[in-house]
Amino acid sequence: MVTEHTLVLRNTLLALSLTLGLTACGGGSNDSTNQSTTTKPEATQPPDSVQPDNSVNTRINEALRTGSTANLTAQDTPALLKWALAKAETQRDWQKNLLTALYSNTNNQAIQPVLQVPSNVSLNLYPTDLSQSIPFAMGDAVCEDALSLQAGKGCGLGVISRIDQSRVLAYGQEMFNKILENNSDYVQFSEVMNNSLRWLITGDAHQSLAGKSLTISARGTSAVQAKNYLEKQLGATIRDTNCNVLDPANSCWQALDVIVLGQGIETEKFDQSLIEKYMAAGKPIYFQASTWQTQTNSQKVLNALKLQVNHNFFRNKNTLLIAKTATQEERWQRINQIEDSIQVLRYLIDPSTTTLGELNNNNPLIKSILNQSNLLQLLNAQGLSAFSTQNKNEILKALVLIADLWRPTVNYTGLKKTSDATTFMHTYASDAWVDYNRTNTRASNYGAGDYMPTAAQNMPVSSDWETITVTIPQGSGMTSIGRANIPAKAVQIQIVDAQAADLSIQTSYLRTWGSPFDDAGYKRPLRPNSYPVKLLPQQDNAFISPFGGPLMLNYRNATAGSIITLKIKGSAKYAHYDFTQEMSSAEKNAATQVLQSKTFGWNTFKFVGGEIQQTNAYALNAIGNLSPDEYISRIKAVIYDSNHIANGYNNMPLDNSTQQACRALNWDCTSALHRAPNVQHFVGWIATCGFLCSGNPSDGSTGVDIGWGWAHELGHNTVQAVLTLTFPSSENGNTIGCGVECNNNILAGLSMLRKYEIYALDNNGNNFNHSELYNYIKRNRNTGLAGEALRIDMEKRLWQGNDNAKQAFHLQLAHNYTKLHQGKAQSDAQGVLEFIRLLNISQRLYNQIDLSKASIAEKNQLGLGAFSSKNLSRPDLIYVLSSKIMGYDLKDIFQFYGLSVTDTARASIAMLNLPTAPLTFYAQPVNRSNHLNEGTWLTLPATGSVPNYPYK
Repeated sequence: MVTEHTLVLRNTLLALSLTLGLTACGGGSNDSTNQSTTTKPEATQPPDSVQPDNSVNTRINEALRTGSTANLTAQDTPALLKWALAKAETQRDWQKNLLTALYSNTNNQAIQPVLQVPSNVSLNLYPTDLSQSIPFAMGDAVCEDALSLQAGKGCGLGVISRIDQSRVLAYGQEMFNKILENNSDYVQFSEVMNNSLRWLITGDAHQSLAGKSLTISARGTSAVQAKNYLEKQLGATIRDTNCNVLDPANSCWQALDVIVLGQGIETEKFDQSLIEKYMAAGKPIYFQASTWQTQTNSQKVLNALKLQVNHNFFRNKNTLLIAKTATQEERWQRINQIEDSIQVLRYLIDPSTTTLGELNNNNPLIKSILNQSNLLQLLNAQGLSAFSTQNKNEILKALVLIADLWRPTVNYTGLKKTSDATTFMHTYASDAWVDYNRTNTRASNYGAGDYMPTAAQNMPVSSDWETITVTIPQGSGMTSIGRANIPAKAVQIQIVDAQAADLSIQTSYLRTWGSPFDDAGYKRPLRPNSYPVKLLPQQDNAFISPFGGPLMLNYRNATAGSIITLKIKGSAKYAHYDFTQEMSSAEKNAATQVLQSKTFGWNTFKFVGGEIQQTNAYALNAIGNLSPDEYISRIKAVIYDSNHIANGYNNMPLDNSTQQACRALNWDCTSALHRAPNVQHFVGWIATCGFLCSGNPSDGSTGVDIGWGWAHELGHNTVQAVLTLTFPSSENGNTIGCGVECNNNILAGLSMLRKYEIYALDNNGNNFNHSELYNYIKRNRNTGLAGEALRIDMEKRLWQGNDNAKQAFHLQLAHNYTKLHQGKAQSDAQGVLEFIRLLNISQRLYNQIDLSKASIAEKNQLGLGAFSSKNLSRPDLIYVLSSKIMGYDLKDIFQFYGLSVTDTARASIAMLNLPTAPLTFYAQPVNRSNHLNEGTWLTLPATGSVPNYPYK
């Protein structure tokens, strides 16, 4: 069997991306038990570029080259699996041999190093391609905040790689000077450090450099330290040319034996391609970090070296420690991920050879399948495919093709973790091994569960280029472009004008999609929405998903308000309604026809400041008997417009009264400062938590409607400090007041108020519980207390009491505004919304002012005359801003409601010479807070008992 297996390896081996000879792996070496390690020639000396011979058929060769399974059949799957297994075993062999060499001395005895890295001047390094690299120096403990391929592994202190023709050695911290200084945290790592440098320079971890003449150049780190280290530790003779290898015009790099790079390179002008050129030319590159910050040029180098990083600044020092004694096998098991891939492939070839275990997220085979999926994600994020020439991890090619071959028979109906295990694993692998950046894939003949119906596969797609313009609402985020990817049909996208933004494309913007391991079953693809695929300039960018979905533009480093222009071909129109620009009746009707046909699984709505994505079934249920136009108008008016009016965002025009108030206050109420800060996304499909779940996106197990829930969730993401009335308790110092789940409901309640005003639909009339607030007042006054004792009693009653009563406080301020400032006999929605709008506008104006530099006149514009710094308590902030807006000193009202304001705040308002506001209360019938016309004013005494509430 050994001979047969060796023959399979020899006959099926494609060129490995890492061309490592026996010496490149450091030779065969012994582990700590001094047992000889035998290295197969096939595993360590792959030819530089060999195509599969006749034992791998022509169809498979072509599929591996093109990424298309068009000419493959299901019978080709075993051959692909065996080919991938041979590649994985070869990868394991050279990596294990090299690791053993690094951690053994010339007498084949295992080295037991110690290395302690400081957190404040170091980086956590990990490869983006584990077929080319080994994270050979890894902390003993599991790394917190792990990188995408690092889960369950230690923090990366050092990585060794073979990229193109070059050897690469990277450390996440400075090494040379620390060892030269005999730093106790580093010096016991010197043997491994020296082995790694010998491998970098010669390809053999144990080949002596004594007396060898080397030419080096260092940029961004000390050339003197590099020279001293190589001479004192390795015995080499070093010539430092001072060649600036980061100047693309220089040719002196050609004479170098080693290029040494650090992080002090931010003033240099070069592109990532320069580093890649050196590697293609076979130049050994050494990199060491020196700070926890990663800036632009350092990131270029790291990207070229195929390293992902994050900082260690907040990491526990113990996670950056190598100290445990380990055998060579134990050390290999800590760093290796290829063994689980081998077990996956063996299982898929013959399930009887491998113990599968319980199917869950912690199953090693499941985790290995996901690791390969993460590698594909990293490629797509760079605008690459598994079949791009830049990808050297050839195993991925086979996995993607295998997934394509299995997918047509995938059927989620009735599938569970307790079903046939092989069927489950085939489904899981076909869902995970998806490459979105290509022109070919296959879809399931049975659809994508409740994510996408089978009928969507027959939707027509465009054959000509279309021009799409997208207005970007903020610096980074996601936005629908109004076109869909049809399952297994390729889309081509060109960037016409990116406006300097970084762009990617993906399907859907979802936060949750269930789990195949749910007791309810494997109902839909493992991840039905795609990963982002980077769009590169000046080329056709391919995108394809086997599951389809609405296309979303993922943007970063954008300018809010800029217009991005794309060209697109191969996409479909679906039920998309875009109200950020004019939509013709014909466009609306076409979208509605697709919605009602239920052919495509999703519909989307786009507004200024918000987007909705929901399944057709939920959308149709939410629309009910309304026309789509009526439904859309209501969503816009109640959910988005009401919130934006209350927040004072400038996409909602000011009415005449509010314009006059802004002019009288001499405030900027309409500039870009008041732009809606974030696009709020709603998803009607699956809730991340409960029935409706806040966040961005907010999601729910229902369609989006004008009920309380969606207004509540939007409130979470837009509420400002002036509605967040929290402060330390006078009694015990604990934080009390109206915080999360209270402050956002002020905005939600105003949306319901406006809904009643526009549509006479009455919901949550008890959100502003004026009767309960009045009960607190009455009980407080009945205590017979006075002064500060009376205030503290009210503070405890109200601000540790019912949230709906707390929310009524802001409404009482707004009602007083309608009476005192506007002179209205009864409060109304216009006046209430005007006050809250101005209060939120004043918050942003407050955010901009520098009280240490502002003049008294500038401070007085916001009622801040006596303040020299922004150390205002929340009661102080709301008191001074509300008093300024209302034109009355509200000190007695705040005292009345148990709120303590400082002498500085009182002095600030006193500087404005405002009259003191009387104590009045706007009483409304119980549970009818939306019916403002039913309210009546109560004038309350400054001391003593108050009259009974006029409504029951």
